[in-house]
Amino acid sequence: MIAPSVGAEAMTDIRVGLVAQYKDKDVITVYNKRIMLGYASEKEFTGGEVFYGESGFSFEPDDSMYIVKTTVYSSYDEARKGIGQNNKAELIPVLKGPKTWQLYERSDGSSAVAREHLIRVTFGKSSFLIDAVEGNAGKTYSPYPQIKAVNAKNDPSGKIISLGTRSYRGRIEIVRSGGKLTAVNIISIEAYLCGVVTCEMSKSYDPEALKAQAVCARSYALYKSGFTCRGTISNPYSLSDTTASQVYRGVTGESKEAIAAVKATVGEVIYSGDDLVETFYFSTSGGSTESGIDVWGIKSAIYNSKPDLYELNPEKKPWVITYTLEKAGELLRNSGIDVGTVKSLKEMIVTGTGRVTSLKVTGSKTTRTLRLQEAQSVFGLPSAKYKVVMGGKSAEMPYVTSDDTTERLFSSGLYAITGSGTLSKLDSSEQLIVISDDNMMNFPMADVPVGSVAFFGMGYGHGIGLSQSGAQGLAENGFDYKEIINYYFDDIRIDKYHVA
Repeated sequence: MIAPSVGAEAMTDIRVGLVAQYKDKDVITVYNKRIMLGYASEKEFTGGEVFYGESGFSFEPDDSMYIVKTTVYSSYDEARKGIGQNNKAELIPVLKGPKTWQLYERSDGSSAVAREHLIRVTFGKSSFLIDAVEGNAGKTYSPYPQIKAVNAKNDPSGKIISLGTRSYRGRIEIVRSGGKLTAVNIISIEAYLCGVVTCEMSKSYDPEALKAQAVCARSYALYKSGFTCRGTISNPYSLSDTTASQVYRGVTGESKEAIAAVKATVGEVIYSGDDLVETFYFSTSGGSTESGIDVWGIKSAIYNSKPDLYELNPEKKPWVITYTLEKAGELLRNSGIDVGTVKSLKEMIVTGTGRVTSLKVTGSKTTRTLRLQEAQSVFGLPSAKYKVVMGGKSAEMPYVTSDDTTERLFSSGLYAITGSGTLSKLDSSEQLIVISDDNMMNFPMADVPVGSVAFFGMGYGHGIGLSQSGAQGLAENGFDYKEIINYYFDDIRIDKYHVA
């Protein structure tokens, strides 16, 4: 599938670390037969020499000791000629910047030094080195060269770069850190989004929901990337291709639905005043989004809590996670928390939306209070919206109030009735979900074995910003993508991005 030739008022390239499959590798192979090596400044890429390798190009760290020769050459071919026919001195060409080549002599002598960021490139029987340290010294371009696909006429692969299991548009930069290699994709923001939108949201979702996702993903990426295609040795990328940033799978992640959403919203981002908004989003809220202050301490009206009552068919269903108390203790110890034998767990502070921000763990040795994200991490909880039920204890149950205000607890024999009068028995349900005016609440119904603890939860993700399941519900009820975005974020405007 060919990504669209989409444009915005001012296009920009961003840098994405391909950490899902190409981080901390001993070898990274580019399988294209023809590549161009060039360097990027802050806003643009300048192409350089073209190389041909019948079986591709292998990049790997080089830890040998070298003596640097002072003569500077303007091309690889000139440097090769500088070596001559007889290479007893074990000289090798070294790329150190745009049109800047030198020769290094391999040596174990006292005058030889190891160079921290050397990468050896091998293609067929030929090879050369890349020296990133010298390339970055006082220069305005990236320390490492960037790889661009160069294809023969009528080549169906176009300008795609193949790294084996995945392929990418744009350019690839292979960087070295700590003796390992990581691949970075330098790509235009619009082409990048074509490989993001339906990796983050189901392509079966309504087109308006997908458009909202495209705008949020574009805003997030540009906020994080800093509008630059130039990297540094200490900070080679500002986005990753995982859930730590946004899921991105290159060409493999593209779909016609994603491309349509990107084209329909090209260049649109979310501003608050003159500032680009860091547009958080997540899968499923469980009835209400959470305020930024209660989760991450973000004091901004942009991230106010919102009822999410259109989320009636969530991507992630209500969940139950059960552990024996012995296993709970093991999970705590694995996280560096030793309370001894776990006796009980109890919610201490719960937000107005039902998210637990403080969980008290009582053990035989001590008592420990876990904060919101710490509790999620220790016990592997999909969200912070949960209720804790200890084994052998009665769960909290919903009740009805009769005309004479007599309260009566629900017990067994529960049924749900649809608008058409169809009944379905609820006795086998693990938890009952009740919709209120501004939220959804869950009521545990399943028994928990003695000696265990169960987390009965709803939602999936941090809960701040746009709920993807809620966006789908809004779209199905006639909201367009701008209305969806404005529902989840306050004090914002949707506008075209610009680069200074």
